[in-house]
Amino acid sequence: MTKIADKISLTERKLDEIKTKFDGDKADLTRLIQKRAKLEAEAVLENERDTKGITEIERQRDRLRSQLEIYPDLIKEVEVKLEALKKEKEERIPKKSLAEQRAVAQELGRLSRRLATLLERANNVNVELQKHRSQYLKLHKLTGQDVITESVTLGSFGSLKILAGIIKAELQGNPRPSPRFPSPGPAI
Repeated sequence: MTKIADKISLTERKLDEIKTKFDGDKADLTRLIQKRAKLEAEAVLENERDTKGITEIERQRDRLRSQLEIYPDLIKEVEVKLEALKKEKEERIPKKSLAEQRAVAQELGRLSRRLATLLERANNVNVELQKHRSQYLKLHKLTGQDVITESVTLGSFGSLKILAGIIKAELQGNPRPSPRFPSPGPAI
């Protein structure tokens, strides 16, 4: 994308340069015509003609006129090229976006699979935690002693299993279940 943006920027600068040169050459031609008129007026008044000066002005005027003939078509051609570059840039945007979208989609798939795996592992750890908690509570009843010396969690009471099941079902192509709310109670 950067290359085409650079081409557009360069073309816009060149177009501005051409337009500035066109305006400058028109002004130069006007000055040459005025200078020629001044020399002609002096020749009429003094009966002396500056043929060398007039010839140089004529040469410069002819060169400027031939250049000025080209400018309008040159400007049009550069503008057409500029529009083509802008159109090409616009056409590339969706292609680039689509490529980026595909890459993001692949990452979504990878992360989704990873989440499902991690949730399954977390649920397995939670099941082990629940077994050990249950065993601890049974032993606590027997001994009457509280020997836990560090902070512990009660774990998930089935919510990790449900979440892991939902994620796994989604990965298998099933829609996520809608939450079910209890029906409204009787009117008050």
